[in-house]
Amino acid sequence: MKNTIRKFLLMSLLLGVQQIIAQQRTISGVVTEINSLPLPGASVSLKSDSSVETSTDIDGQFQLTTPNTGILVISYVGFNTVEIPLTSENSYSISLSVQDSILDEVIVVGYGVQKKKDVTGAISQIKGEDLQNLITPSFDQQLAGRAAGLQITTASGVIGEGPRIRIRGTSSINSSNAPLIVVDGVPIITSNLGGTSDINALADINTNDIESYEVLKDGAATAIYGSRAANGVILITTKKGKKDSFDINYSVQTGLGVAMGRYDLLNGDQFTVISNEKTRNRNFPDFAVETGFNTDWQKVVFRNSSYQTNHNLNLTSGTERGRYFLSLGYSEQEGIAIANDFKRYNVRASIEQDLNKNITIGGSVAANRNEIHAMNKNSNGLGGIMLNALSQLPNVPVLDPTNPTGYNVMLNAFGEPQNEIGFAPNLQRVSANFYNILYALNDGRYKSNLTRNTINAYANAKIIPGLNYRFQVGYDYANNDDRTFWGPNHGDGYGYNGLFQQYNISEEMYNVQNILSYETTIADQHNIGLTGVYEVQKNTYRFVGAIGRDVTSDFFNQNIISGAFGTQEISGSVSENGIKSLVGRATYNFDERYYLQGSIRRDGISKLHPDNRWQNLAGFSAGWNLSNESFWQDLKETVSLVKLRGSFAETGNTGFGNYAYQGLYGLYNYGDLNGVAYNQFGNQELFWEKSSKIDIGLDVGFLNNRFRLSADYFRNTSEDMIMDSAVPPSLGIPDNSITINAGKMINEGFEFDVYLGLVENKDFKWSINANLTLNKNKVVELPEGTDIFLNYSTVADLNNNNIIREGEVIHALYGYEYHGVNLSNGYPVYVKADGNLVQVNVTTNGVYEYNPDNPSAMDVPSELSATLDRKILGNPTPTYFGGINNQFKYQNFDLNFLVRYS
Repeated sequence: MKNTIRKFLLMSLLLGVQQIIAQQRTISGVVTEINSLPLPGASVSLKSDSSVETSTDIDGQFQLTTPNTGILVISYVGFNTVEIPLTSENSYSISLSVQDSILDEVIVVGYGVQKKKDVTGAISQIKGEDLQNLITPSFDQQLAGRAAGLQITTASGVIGEGPRIRIRGTSSINSSNAPLIVVDGVPIITSNLGGTSDINALADINTNDIESYEVLKDGAATAIYGSRAANGVILITTKKGKKDSFDINYSVQTGLGVAMGRYDLLNGDQFTVISNEKTRNRNFPDFAVETGFNTDWQKVVFRNSSYQTNHNLNLTSGTERGRYFLSLGYSEQEGIAIANDFKRYNVRASIEQDLNKNITIGGSVAANRNEIHAMNKNSNGLGGIMLNALSQLPNVPVLDPTNPTGYNVMLNAFGEPQNEIGFAPNLQRVSANFYNILYALNDGRYKSNLTRNTINAYANAKIIPGLNYRFQVGYDYANNDDRTFWGPNHGDGYGYNGLFQQYNISEEMYNVQNILSYETTIADQHNIGLTGVYEVQKNTYRFVGAIGRDVTSDFFNQNIISGAFGTQEISGSVSENGIKSLVGRATYNFDERYYLQGSIRRDGISKLHPDNRWQNLAGFSAGWNLSNESFWQDLKETVSLVKLRGSFAETGNTGFGNYAYQGLYGLYNYGDLNGVAYNQFGNQELFWEKSSKIDIGLDVGFLNNRFRLSADYFRNTSEDMIMDSAVPPSLGIPDNSITINAGKMINEGFEFDVYLGLVENKDFKWSINANLTLNKNKVVELPEGTDIFLNYSTVADLNNNNIIREGEVIHALYGYEYHGVNLSNGYPVYVKADGNLVQVNVTTNGVYEYNPDNPSAMDVPSELSATLDRKILGNPTPTYFGGINNQFKYQNFDLNFLVRYS
């Protein structure tokens, strides 16, 4: 009986297995796009069982074991997903059509948003997620090389200093060339808030809180910001909470910064040989002595590598009616220089709440604190870290244990330390009496504590379908406590017997906006958008400073202390400016084929006389999307986008003095008495500095925009620039100058943006973004055609190595043309304006004619005229620049690199 049951169960099991096997089968197929090109890496899966899955090979082919019945799901990035019921067939041919998802993405514009496919201006978008793994003090440095027309350079390698940002070149001579920065629709403070050190106001924004950046470049995109948009606009959108979610994310980025290169200088032994050769050639006794020291002063003042880290914790949550976001961040970075480091602490919170289906309120609060240690970077002073490190003798030590200071410094006859590095056993002191830079760095302090608080609140009401009203208010307050201490023992503070400088600098800005917008579609083809804005903004800047000299003790190196200094000074100032604006914009497109957009803005600013205070600024653009025409539909699967666009606009520039039109008096001392003196001649006829912008663009996309190209030609003309014009000293006008409207300058060029989505599937993505900008600058007109030199002086001297001249690029390199070296005596040879050659005796500075047939002859005196013999030597502005960004991503691993060039 038991054997019979056992046989029956075994037979049943075999029949079940046979039945299961009979229900499984292997199918094959090929996945292509509409033009029959294979799609490698496409996902093929069973809808009811995600474990039944495979991917297509390089030829788009696949094999999969499936049940007899079910639904196949075929998907590929950038293409519409297809579901196919299984039939009795074992071979399948599947074609996927492209999506329009990229063009349907929303892009932020002034006072609103638009779909990418509806944009007629020149706007570059950078996703915040593409920059979040980078470690830099501020977001602006991360944008470098990522958008055509956007040039970001750093004046020095000092951590915490602000870079120079230019959008489509330099647009003004005396006024600001920095773009307007707008965060979540509200302009923010971007001015330098430093005292003795430059401080980057943009370093307060945590890059991990940023959702996206939009760079507005042409007139159509920037005109709605009117007087503040001459230099372009950068819009920043921060992260917000998401509906029906709860996520907590913690991220850490850690890296090392390394100097790419250092100056190749002589070591101690080489220096000794070369120096003595030089002195012997001039019949002088030996200068240097072989000491056995080979001091690399660059290694002394620079770190081998600088530690950098970012910590970020954020919480995102949301319900049906509310969205919430909280972010905490900490960033720490060491500079390449040993005295330089940067720390940032930040918190940001935002909330959005739907009171009902028509009314939403929200806002955000951010608090930031930056702590920056810097140093003297003067390129000419003895305390400048680079100049000193490159000029020190390499055959002397840094430290000296027998010296009372512990450093190698000179001692006087009484054994007291002097403000000069020790040169023994060399036979002469260091040229220019350089002091020991390490002692100066360790004995000095450059510290800034910047606190920044921003508040943004809004209410949004849907009045009727399509009609929306938004009230928004923003407040930005920044305060910097800036302190510098130069010790009395050595370095910059030696001549002052110690110097302490403390500055408190604050700036606050209010911004209030009322925005009314309306969107509607008529007869399914006529798409209309209207926007009206009333905006008010006020800025207040305050400065208080105190300086103490002749310090009682170097113990007082942290703060100004009453009675701690032999000489004490105070200083201070306050200034304000305000702006009111009325804005209107209208957009229209017919059937997403033909686009028109126009905006007008009426700005009034307190910086100008009431009679000239108001200015109307307008912008217009048009576009034609050929790829939406009926005759293009057969090509659209291959050439998915072809769009022509063009724009013209006028914008203004508000980056000039707050009281430029007014005659001003200032406080001065007359002996021991306080007095008042006339210090500015006002010009009530000043009016707006304007910039005219022309842009012609082409956007092309291939294979559902997996490959994209944008090309633009631009021409920006700045006219009636607010500049200083020289007047005769006999008039008695302060500084012998008056501010007028004069001058004209042109920037023109081409921009190219390329995106290549080389591989896009579920596991692996490889893409390349590349951009190139060709830019040409030309100064067309200057007041009375007069050259302007360094520091905007009209007086030529040998310190003026840059010049602004009609017909030339702004700040052209200016000097004597160097011909070469006179091999008979080592003297430099220059070319005069008339083409004749002259040589300069480096001992006496005498100038003599140079005869190539008799180079040693110095019997015919000549001269080099700073006014007549100097000429334009070069262009300081790159004629082309750009970047190439390569991104690899495999599942949860990525590898990215960015190459910037100019």
